[in-house]
Amino acid sequence: MKKYISIALTSLLALTMFSCTKKADIAGIEPKLPNLQLSSLGYQQSSPFSLTTVLQLNFGATAKVPVGKFTIEILDGTAVVSTVTFPSWSGNDASSTAKVVNHSISYILQDSNYPNVQVYSGSILLSLSKLNLAFDKTYSVRASAYSATGDLVSKMTQSSFFKTIPAPVVPK
Repeated sequence: MKKYISIALTSLLALTMFSCTKKADIAGIEPKLPNLQLSSLGYQQSSPFSLTTVLQLNFGATAKVPVGKFTIEILDGTAVVSTVTFPSWSGNDASSTAKVVNHSISYILQDSNYPNVQVYSGSILLSLSKLNLAFDKTYSVRASAYSATGDLVSKMTQSSFFKTIPAPVVPK
C-alpha cells in the first residue's frame, strides 16, 4: 500500500513540476544583455587545409547598437600573421577590388524575442592563399566585432583553430 501511495505522490509531483510554463521576463532581461557580443566562431570543413582552400567561418553575435567593421586575425602562437578587415558585416574585405574578391562576409538576422536586440548568424569566406600562411602549421583565429561608432568591441579567440597540410613533395 505504501508503495502505491509513494508512486501516486511522485507522479503528482512530477506532473506539477513539468506541466507549468514559464515565460521569460523580456523587459527585465533585455537591459542586462551586452550591447555587442560575439557568441560563436567555428567552421564545418575538415582540417587540415591546403593553402588553396577557401575556409568558411561561421559566427554568431548579438547587438543592441548598429554594427561597424569586423576583423579576423590569424595568429601563429601570439604573433599576428595576417589581418583581414571588413568595413561592414556584409561585403568584401578592404583588400578586395572590383575585379578580385579576396575575402567576404555576410549575415542573416535571426528572429529574436527582444525588440531592441539584433541576432546575427554570419559567414566569412577566407582565401587561405591570401593570408601569408605556411605549410604544416597550426593557427589560431581572433575575431573582433566593432560597433558603428568604433567604441564597442567584442573579441573572440579560438586557439589552435586550424592546421595547414605539409608542402607537396615534388618528384625529382
